[in-house]
Amino acid sequence: MPGEIKNIAIIGANKEGLKLLPTLIADKKSRICLIADSNRDAMLFKLNELGYRLAKSLDIRITTDLNEVKKIPNLDIIINALQDSTAEKFLESPEFRDIEKLGPLSTRLIWGVRAAAPTTGDRSHEQMTLLTSLREIVDAVRLTIDRKELLSVILKLATESTRAERGSIMLTSCDEGMLRVEIAKGMDEEVIRKIRVPIGEGVSGKVAKDGKPLLISGKAKGEEFARPMERSDVKSAMCVPLVVNGEIIGVINVSSYESTHVFTNEDLNFLTSLAGLAAEVIHRSNEYERLRVNSAKFTFWKEVDSIMSSSTPMDKRLNTVAKRLVEIIPGLTCFIYIFDEDRGRLFLKASSIRDSKGIGLLSLRAGEGMEGNSIESMKDLFLVDRAEEGNTKRVYLTLPMISHKLLVGTLNGQVISSQGLSKYHESFLKDIRTLLAESVYKHRQSEKETLKACKMFAVDEAGLEMITMKDPKRLVTIIATTPAAILGAEGSLLRIKQAGSKRFATAATFGLDDKSIREFFLPIEKETVMEVLRKKEAVVREFSEEASPYIRSILSRPLLVNDSVAGVLSLFNKTGEVSVYPCGFSKTDSDILARFSVYAEKALSNMAGSTAVEEKAERIEISQSPLSLFEQRVEQELNRARRFDKHLVLATVRIAGLKDFAGNRADFESRLINHIRKKTRNFDVVVRLNEETFGFLFLDTNEKVVRLLGSITEVVANDVSFHKALAEGRADILYGYAMFPREGDSFAELFSKASNRVKLDLSKTYDPEF
Repeated sequence: MPGEIKNIAIIGANKEGLKLLPTLIADKKSRICLIADSNRDAMLFKLNELGYRLAKSLDIRITTDLNEVKKIPNLDIIINALQDSTAEKFLESPEFRDIEKLGPLSTRLIWGVRAAAPTTGDRSHEQMTLLTSLREIVDAVRLTIDRKELLSVILKLATESTRAERGSIMLTSCDEGMLRVEIAKGMDEEVIRKIRVPIGEGVSGKVAKDGKPLLISGKAKGEEFARPMERSDVKSAMCVPLVVNGEIIGVINVSSYESTHVFTNEDLNFLTSLAGLAAEVIHRSNEYERLRVNSAKFTFWKEVDSIMSSSTPMDKRLNTVAKRLVEIIPGLTCFIYIFDEDRGRLFLKASSIRDSKGIGLLSLRAGEGMEGNSIESMKDLFLVDRAEEGNTKRVYLTLPMISHKLLVGTLNGQVISSQGLSKYHESFLKDIRTLLAESVYKHRQSEKETLKACKMFAVDEAGLEMITMKDPKRLVTIIATTPAAILGAEGSLLRIKQAGSKRFATAATFGLDDKSIREFFLPIEKETVMEVLRKKEAVVREFSEEASPYIRSILSRPLLVNDSVAGVLSLFNKTGEVSVYPCGFSKTDSDILARFSVYAEKALSNMAGSTAVEEKAERIEISQSPLSLFEQRVEQELNRARRFDKHLVLATVRIAGLKDFAGNRADFESRLINHIRKKTRNFDVVVRLNEETFGFLFLDTNEKVVRLLGSITEVVANDVSFHKALAEGRADILYGYAMFPREGDSFAELFSKASNRVKLDLSKTYDPEF
């Protein structure tokens, strides 16, 4: 009947397309409507010029305009004999979404088998004829191309010949000891990529281990078949091994969920015979694909090694690698991020796209996107887009670049093609990722050593000048400004101990001309200096943008003379070497500052009357300071908590702008403190650490932190002056807390965590059931 005739269009007037004509014309249920090829020098057009034309009775149009394919009414099948990127992109058009697309190999197999299949009702005879015909066709075609297509045809024959609704081909992965799904019918692409079946477990795993085919009616039972992904709607299933030269390379699975259709022993025998032939085909295809990929990998490996070993800047090297990768993997768009360990961020350094203005500016924190997720997990990640457009598949990938157990960056990409990302290309990218990781790591280590040597040389030069200085004011200026310049800090402050006193006064500053920066920096600096004086060692702190928009990092170090602290030097807001973003001070920075301090200490000990350099500034009194008293009380309670296995919470609250409060400050402070006292218990500890910061210790519970925040919110909400200061940006409320023993075992650990504060959300309702 006319309705049974399939309308076919062939893209490709080349030799490959012309070879299909006899098979297709011989099939009475097929009608070739059009042959299209944009290449005017294609074989069919040349033959036409020589007078060799297709018979008019065939009614086949030929054209150089591919868009003519879109105009064919009731088109059923498109055969892509060109199989180049241009043709594949053309076939991604939405007009072809519901049209079946085949390659030359699939066409030969399907039409060859169809031509050989008898029209009798004897299914067993039909199946044997199919096998015979398939063997003849397979032997006649090249199996070194279209591996995915070949597997698709084999699975199609297996399911259609047995009338199965679902099916899959799984191949063994010797390295993992697992079965991986290569291709499947009736299964989501993303699910396919994730399925791993241990050999020996479940139906497929047992067949892969024993090498014996299985026929199952109803859901598989028994512990030896237990798998979490079993489907309860399966009525009948078969699984047969793929065996080559005595080696099991995988299995073929088919299943049916129709209650009226149950597989028979004849079906099992047919599928076993088909698997024997398919195993040979797959093995030959695997061998060729492996050789091809290994050859390409080795060639590309040498090329990448040459690129990464060149003297050009690292960004240019990575860009070259990204552009070469997209030439090898169809449909790939490549991005390479480098991890900045000082800032804890990934920075985009290379891309295969033409417009790459954002390179060097785009950065991702931990947990931001697929790339940021790899900062913490350091695991490969693949996502498959479920919303496929026609035969187009989208795969998104993130491959962490790890060297010497350290994350150095990520290789990212998206693959948009009809084939998706093959396991060979996946393996290829993973190997290249390893080479890139080693190259980037070596480059960064070399760069760090060179940079450190240059900075150490600068320290030595400045140090030799300092120890010969006679002018105290010039000396303290050099001590304050030189390390800031060498380490890339935005500013610094030097405090010197006053003679005959325990006070430390400001001797020199750098980068503190802006009032807003001073207001944020000085309270943080005081807290840090107190910690330095307690420990007699360097202290490094970092703050989030929400907690401290102006001061993001601080490095403070004592200057010792005769084993006593003679001064404290604090640097703030380090900036990255290749970006303007603030970042944390690294161990290398601490080492360089330690070397500088040796010269500074020697210069201070040589300087008679060095304390005469005091400027008009605030002083810090360390004798019985509130922070020292707070530390003593916390240590006492920590000892008690350890003995009795109790919990406690250390919290800090800073009311930024309180010292410059425009309203009735005394009244506001009184109401705030009294309200806090009402919300805390008699045995809870409340200490005012400085003008703007309060310290809290809640015993046995963490519930009081939430009540504390709620009480502060309540007081602030009822104060018009403070509300106005908040709205104008002249004030902020910041809080932080740490729980013992979960987040620290000592005062230093807990106080450091509690000092990393975030802004209090005044619009939030704080639930005591925290």
